[in-house]
Amino acid sequence: MTARVRLVLAVVLVAVFVGGGSSVAWALWTATGTAASSATNGTLAAAISGTEALTTTSTPASPSITRPVTLTNAGNIPGTTATTAVVAEGSTALAQATDVVAWPVPMTDDCTDATAVGTGAVSGTWASLPSLTSSLAPRAAAVWCIRSTLAAGAPASATTNMHIVLTTTNAGWVSPAVWGGFYLNSGNSVAALGCTNQAGNFIELTWDQGDRPKPTAYGAFVDGVQVGDQQLGWFGKITLAPDQVRPAAPDAGTVTVTVRVLDDSGKPTDDVVADGPITLFTQNDGPAIRCGA
Repeated sequence: MTARVRLVLAVVLVAVFVGGGSSVAWALWTATGTAASSATNGTLAAAISGTEALTTTSTPASPSITRPVTLTNAGNIPGTTATTAVVAEGSTALAQATDVVAWPVPMTDDCTDATAVGTGAVSGTWASLPSLTSSLAPRAAAVWCIRSTLAAGAPASATTNMHIVLTTTNAGWVSPAVWGGFYLNSGNSVAALGCTNQAGNFIELTWDQGDRPKPTAYGAFVDGVQVGDQQLGWFGKITLAPDQVRPAAPDAGTVTVTVRVLDDSGKPTDDVVADGPITLFTQNDGPAIRCGA
C-alpha cells in the first residue's frame, strides 16, 4: 500500500467516526476539554474578619463577651470553609478555662450579648474548639456568633494570643490558610488609673498601655457615658474638667472613671485598661475636680 493510499484511508475513517456520531470519539474530546478548563480556571481562597473584636479582659464580674466573626469563600468555585483554633503563645491554661459556644447567624447585627444560642451550635474551649464549618458558593460568606466565657477557676491574671485559622476546600484541593488573631486576658481586678491634680480646674488621667500599639484609641467613661475626648496612645493621657464629667453624674460627688480601648468607629470595647475614683466638688471660684475619693 502506497503512502498516498494510506493517507486517503485515514481521512475516510475519521470522517466515518465523527460524521456518524461516534460516542467514543465525542466523549473523549469533551472529557479532556472539561477537565482542562476546571483545573485552569478554579481558584480556592479564604478570608476571615472580626476576630480582633474577640480581644477582651475577662473578670469574674464580667466574664463573657459575644462577637460575630465572618468566614468567606474568597475563591471563584464552591467550597467548604472550616476553622481551627490555635493557641499562638501565652497561657494555655487560660485558653482551656475559657468556654466557647458558636453558632451561625444571618448577619453580624444578629450577634449580640443578648442573643440566644441558635441551631447548628458547636461548643468547647479555646484550647479545643470544634471546627466552624460552612458550605459556601463562590465569594459567599457565613457569619458565626461566638460567645467566649471565663470559667470558674481560670488563672487570675493571664494572657493568651489566640488565632482562628481558616481554609476553603473543594474535593482534594485546599486553599492557603488565613489567620485571624485576638487576645484573651483575665484578671480579678483592673489596673489602677493614674491621676494628677491641676489646682481643681482639671485632672490628667494616665494608664499603663501594656503592649498595645501606639495608635490605639482610648476613652474615659463614667456610668457607661464617655467623658472628655478620646486620645491615642501616642499622647497617653486624658484631661477632664468638672463640666465634662457633670453630665454623666449630675448629682454625684465621687465617681469611678474607667478607661477603655475604643474600636475603629470610636465605640468602647470590652478591653478595660484601668479605673479609679475622682471627686467633683465646689470651691470658691466654682465647680472643681480632684483625683481620688
